[in-house]
Amino acid sequence: MCRLLAFAFLLLGGAAWAQPAVLRMVSNEFPPYVGKDLPQQGFYAALVRQVLAEQGLQLELQFQPPARAHASAAAGQVDAAFPMLRTPEREREFLFSEPLLLVRSYLFVRADSPISGLADLPGRRSCHLQDSNQPEPVQRLVEGGSVKVERVAQMAQCFEMLTRGRVDFVALSDYGGWAAARQATAGPEGFKRVGAPLSLGLLHLVWPRAEPRSAERAAAFNKALTELRRRGVVAQLERELLPALPEPEAQAASRALNSPAGRGR
Repeated sequence: MCRLLAFAFLLLGGAAWAQPAVLRMVSNEFPPYVGKDLPQQGFYAALVRQVLAEQGLQLELQFQPPARAHASAAAGQVDAAFPMLRTPEREREFLFSEPLLLVRSYLFVRADSPISGLADLPGRRSCHLQDSNQPEPVQRLVEGGSVKVERVAQMAQCFEMLTRGRVDFVALSDYGGWAAARQATAGPEGFKRVGAPLSLGLLHLVWPRAEPRSAERAAAFNKALTELRRRGVVAQLERELLPALPEPEAQAASRALNSPAGRGR
């Protein structure tokens, strides 16, 4: 009996030892890119899971507001955070992965709006997420006091406010803008995208510099991400989990990170 118990213990211990290691990460709710109620929790979560699985790892994901997610990652309370734009300030706190996705930001207005570009924005009202900056050209106008901002918890609320005339424009990424427009009572036909891109942004996963294992983890993550991109897995996830764009935008977005120039290297 003792031998049987010892054998069973060894089997159970071996099974436990064989379980993949778990990395704890944090993100924020930002449909259609990431969210706890989205299919596979959205593109970013699905991609990160695939990259970790390539390394024999599992993801434990929690959702927090943007400012809190940033603080949790910087303090080392989690192993990593995503998605995050690269800035000089954040470079001091984090190691950045290779880009996960290239996003283009635009002005979205009501279909009957006279706004056609940045020059029309002074004196207007914008809407954006709480604790989050707008694309840089618009953010400069906000900080200069020429544009007022209404803050909301979900971007779909911005498009409802736009429909009712409570704000004049929304500055948002192409995928995010059209996804939020589809949730508005006016539907996507009630809005239009105007002007050239306000900004191009590469989104990353970040590792806290204060954690000694971050450099090794970042290198392994980047290697696995490069391999998945080479095999077409990343492009497939984009097609499956990001919303369809109007045709001209879809053609541009399809080149996002699938060529050397698009990878931001």
